[in-house]
Amino acid sequence: MGDTFFKWDKERLTTHVDAMDNEHKKLIDIMNRLYERHEAKATKNELGSIVRDLVSWTVTHFDHEEKFFDTLDYSQASVHKKIHKDLIQRLKDHGAEFEKTGQLTPAFFQFLKTWLTAHIMGIDTKYGVIASQKAS
Repeated sequence: MGDTFFKWDKERLTTHVDAMDNEHKKLIDIMNRLYERHEAKATKNELGSIVRDLVSWTVTHFDHEEKFFDTLDYSQASVHKKIHKDLIQRLKDHGAEFEKTGQLTPAFFQFLKTWLTAHIMGIDTKYGVIASQKAS
């Protein structure tokens, strides 16, 4: 099966909000399962089921995250929600392409890795800082 597709990096990816970090880890687990089953040449039905799980969990996670940062004095909340909406649409577009072609492309996996890394490190850590300050 090869290397794990995506590894949790506590130093770079933590938001310092345990609930959100745990949800990010679940996203990574689903992405890794999808990659591993893709590499193992799983059926379209099996891969499609995992893609649907990924979309569903992403929507759920973003909802949880938005409800959480709505409890904070987070000035970037509306921008963050727009980014979530865009990411969900892009993820759904990739899912629709898979349903049409039966293929998971390298571009799809690159999107997943880039999205999660850039989003957590560049966006999510901002609400983590505010949450830490509020907890102090």
